[in-house]
Amino acid sequence: MSDEPDGAKLDGHHAMRLETGVALINALTGDHVHGRAKPSLAGHDLARAAAEALGDQAPGNGAVDLLAAQRLRDLASRLREIIEALSRSEHDSAAGLLNRMLADSRARPYLHRHDDRSWHLHFHSPEADLVQQWAAGLAVSVAAAFGEHIPHRVGLCAAPRCDEVYIDASQAQIKRFCGLTCQNRVKAAAYRARVRRSGP
Repeated sequence: MSDEPDGAKLDGHHAMRLETGVALINALTGDHVHGRAKPSLAGHDLARAAAEALGDQAPGNGAVDLLAAQRLRDLASRLREIIEALSRSEHDSAAGLLNRMLADSRARPYLHRHDDRSWHLHFHSPEADLVQQWAAGLAVSVAAAFGEHIPHRVGLCAAPRCDEVYIDASQAQIKRFCGLTCQNRVKAAAYRARVRRSGP
């Protein structure tokens, strides 16, 4: 995403959802992280990884069952596909994928309140299960970020053998790596290549 207006800001609720979406993508999808192959997740490992990615947004007991974890992985794969399209500057393709995700999630505005708390906006029906709630909420939050061109840019790590996704909330928007580990790996590889080229 580019050409963001100065001072544009993503709503705090959308920003929280995007952070959780990125955590789900990184925990449940991708083949490599920081230059190493990711272990394949199944069974209890998959369910545990999904619960850890949701953090305090997980269900009341902090656990995610296996079926929900598999559905969350499918959701994360769809989000990754959108981010990969954006990273290739294929905005029309990303918008098409996102529109399908919005339609499939049946996202719709709905005012809701818990006990004595104030009314607030949800994008899923009251009877929606955990995955339906996240599918609708994430679809709306990614669409909000996409439509507003805000500086919470989501990208793919540029380092080789790393599929991690990151959020670049910096003003300059020059982030290229998921973190210092990959940034240092690329710098070290570039240094070694320069040394080899200069030769004895």
